[in-house]
Amino acid sequence: MGFLDFLNKNESLKNVTRDNIPKFQSLNEEFSMDMTTEPYGTNIKELDNSYSGSGVEIQDTRNTLRVIYSGLLAKNGAKEIYAVIGYGDNLHWENVQEYPMHKLSAKKYELIFPVTRAGEINMAFRDSQDNWDNNSGRNFTFTNYVYEGSH
Repeated sequence: MGFLDFLNKNESLKNVTRDNIPKFQSLNEEFSMDMTTEPYGTNIKELDNSYSGSGVEIQDTRNTLRVIYSGLLAKNGAKEIYAVIGYGDNLHWENVQEYPMHKLSAKKYELIFPVTRAGEINMAFRDSQDNWDNNSGRNFTFTNYVYEGSH
């Protein structure tokens, strides 16, 4: 009997009850993921959020990072904030990209960006008036555990 063969019978579907529905065996999956957890996991070893006191926080999202910024520029009412992100040595950034951040609230911004290579991840933030938050000239530097080549 096929799966939909019961539709061809003359029996009314009104007679179907919880007791006469066939029981299905649970599926043994080779791989599964817990979908009940927050979508932004913490798979970067232990996340380095040493800058959270300055309003910069990162979260791993599988080969991307989520940056939450509530730092100096956000606190001073910036209308737009851009994250400037580069890789490698903090004094010699490589592959520098600038990303507009999404405003979450009056003083909190978010960016989800792809991690495209191995090497330290360096960040600084600027607003549309060209004011910068670069951690007093030291930038915000994170160990890159996200990029597949850096494990």
